Amino acid sequence: MTGNVFVKFWLMQKRLLKQKSFFFMMCLAPLLAAGVGRLSGEPAGIAAIAVYLPEEDAAAKEIAGRIFDDDSVLRYLPCEDEEEARACVESGEADAAWIFAQDMEERLRELAGKRRVRPVVTILERNDSVPLVLGREILTAAIYPAFSYAVYEGYVREELGMEEITEEALRAAYEQVAVEGSLFQMVYPDQVPGEAEDYSYVQAPLRGILAIWLTFCGLASALWFMRDEERGVYDRLPVTNRLYQSYMACVVFLTDASVALLLALKLSGVFTDWKRELVSCVFFVLCVTAFVNLLVLLCRRPQRLGMALLPLGVVMLALCPVFVNLQYFRAVKMLLPPWYYLQSIHNVSYLYLMAAYTAVLVVFSLLLQRLRSHFR
Repeated sequence: MTGNVFVKFWLMQKRLLKQKSFFFMMCLAPLLAAGVGRLSGEPAGIAAIAVYLPEEDAAAKEIAGRIFDDDSVLRYLPCEDEEEARACVESGEADAAWIFAQDMEERLRELAGKRRVRPVVTILERNDSVPLVLGREILTAAIYPAFSYAVYEGYVREELGMEEITEEALRAAYEQVAVEGSLFQMVYPDQVPGEAEDYSYVQAPLRGILAIWLTFCGLASALWFMRDEERGVYDRLPVTNRLYQSYMACVVFLTDASVALLLALKLSGVFTDWKRELVSCVFFVLCVTAFVNLLVLLCRRPQRLGMALLPLGVVMLALCPVFVNLQYFRAVKMLLPPWYYLQSIHNVSYLYLMAAYTAVLVVFSLLLQRLRSHFR
């Protein structure tokens, strides 16, 4: 029995390998991943910011160091003077310009002591947008430590009357209570302590895109099987055995697609570890197999299944956490195999949910197949 399964698997594999379109489809994922991996290494951002930084101001240099050292989604364009920064915005080369004041340290002290309010950084923007709002938040976060120290220094020297204290002693006392880094840290429920994902925003949606691609590979295998069924390839098989044959065809197709998916994840730089990736991928392949075979039984004709491809793709892109993770429509999300896979990478409990979902799909498929054969 086992030998017969391997023979059928190999025969179907040989047949697939003769199809040029199949090779093209398998190459799409690694090529996309390699391109995204290379693109992520290039300087890019959701907005370009022209920055003028006066060389003689220590506070401005300190603030700029926090901005430039951060792995930001913004792209910064250093400028020689204020006029160049303005020209970048006017010409469209930059979306905004941040012009640091020449006497920034003095202005921060004035602002901290509420003696005089003058602009610390002049901001020029072509138009208001979400990336530029984010940019202003990044700039504010970079300025705040310098402003915080100016407030602390003013309070100690003026309010407490300790004008004779040295700058070194004051800075040392401030550093003892200062909070370094972020107050919050994002971790996943089953993440190993100290482990963190290290990839750019360009690479972030790639796993979701590949998950949807593998689902479409499963749908392509379903169309392949339905076309053969219409041509009479399986006429000698009883109707009750065709579901098994459909599962076999899908598994053969998705075995190659899963190898391409793992290779693509490795090439793109979003790979986690082999054990987690392999287990999640195997569960995902089984889930997609059960999902597309239930659609085969529901649609019954390749034309109907083909009409469902575009709406299904739109729903998966919108509801699965590819670009955004919506908090609504959870009941619909739980009908989509990519949703379970994308969640299972960071939370092992979703593997059990995906296994239960797959079992439900198999049971429904068997019942529907029984009904279909009964009325024939």
